[in-house]
This record gives sequence, C-alpha cells and structure tokens, in this order.
Amino acid sequence: MRALLLAVLMFMSFHAKADGLSYLGMCNPTWDCTSSLQGWRSEPLGWLENTFGTRCQCVDRFLAFDKPKVIRAHLINSPCMRNNRCGSYEVLYGETAASASRKIVRGDKRLLGKFNRVLERFKARLLKANGEVTCYVSPCLECDLYEPARRVLANLVSAAVPNCHIVDNPYGRRCLKGYICEKHGANPNLSAPCIIDLDGIDASEVSLNKWLVKYSHCDIRFVWSSWMNCLSDKFIDPRKRKC
Repeated sequence: MRALLLAVLMFMSFHAKADGLSYLGMCNPTWDCTSSLQGWRSEPLGWLENTFGTRCQCVDRFLAFDKPKVIRAHLINSPCMRNNRCGSYEVLYGETAASASRKIVRGDKRLLGKFNRVLERFKARLLKANGEVTCYVSPCLECDLYEPARRVLANLVSAAVPNCHIVDNPYGRRCLKGYICEKHGANPNLSAPCIIDLDGIDASEVSLNKWLVKYSHCDIRFVWSSWMNCLSDKFIDPRKRKC
C-alpha cells in the first residue's frame, strides 16, 4: 500500500510542482531516507523540526542536493500540548495554550530560549543547503497559541530567516493577516495566499484529483498518509517510533 501510494504521489508531483509530500516524521533517525530521496522528482517536501529528532540527517541530505528545492518546515509542535503528550524535549512541554501564549508575549526567556534554539538549528540547515531553496516556515504546527503569541514567533522567524515565506498554521482560529495561511484536512476554507495539507486525513481516503483542483489557488498542496508520521495502532513517543 505504501509503495503504491508513493508511486501515485510521485506521479502527481512530477506533473504539478505545487503538489508536495508532508514528510512530517523526516527527522526521525529511522526514516527510510534513501527510498524517499531516490523517489524525489522536485516536488515540495515538508517536515516537522525537533519533535522526531534534532539531527534531521535526512533533511540535511535533501538540502545538499544541488537542485532547486521547495520546502515547508514546522518548527514546534502544538498538537502534543493539546493532547497532553509532549515529551520533555518539546518547546511547549508542560504548557497550556493560555500559559504559553502569556509567556511568549511577556518575553519569557526560558520558553523563547527553547524556541530560538530550534530556530537556530533550522537556520543552520538552510545555510548549508546547496542549490536554490524556496522556503516556507511555519513557527508552530496546528498552533493553539493566541494571535499575539503567534505574531511574536512569526516576527522572530522572519528576522532569523528573512528570505523565507512565513506561514501561520493556527488550529481552530483565523490566520494572521499578512502571512501565508496554512490549514489541514480535506475541506478547510482557504483564500490565497495559502498552503493546504491533508495532515490527519490519509490520502487514500479522499478523491485526490478533486481535492487538488479545489485548492489549486494555494501555493502548495501537501498530501499526507499516516506512515509519514510513523504512526502505529497505539501512541508512541515520536522519537521512539520506527519509521
């Protein structure tokens, strides 16, 4: 099933460069990097920093390609906070949406220091990249943080990587004005400029052609399948998953 799905996605991506693969678990050390990169045909790739691992060797291998690349990176993980499953390594570990938002707006050194360390690792990856890189950066995956806090993080990212497009990916809230809006699922309401990601809805469960047409106005349309998060029948810490 995985091989068949990959073949279909690669075919689509080859014919439409705005169609990408949401490899959220790509930083996991057991990720099958060789297979992923052998099948790459210039389609955008997206991943989540920090949650699955800090070294992200497969991402570094991908960025080393001397070819034009389009990327979308989420820097920190909000769903783990919402689901009370954050590992101690997560930026939002031990926080709620209210407490984290309050600390970020007040300039809490501890919390912002954790965020900035993830941001600096991502910046260092980009500085080592070969070839042209079109970069989209989401400070927070499916973010529960309040608008003022999301704006603080967006400003920090913009200052650190000024050549990247800043993406706001809120959960159940409106996107910040002035940024690219990203929403997840099969049927969100989105206006350009935007990114759509099936994250949470397996690509085998939707009519992909209709979905791609519906969101043809978006900068990138990311398809997703559960194996891209290295998911199994029960919850396993992302850093302990076997991809």
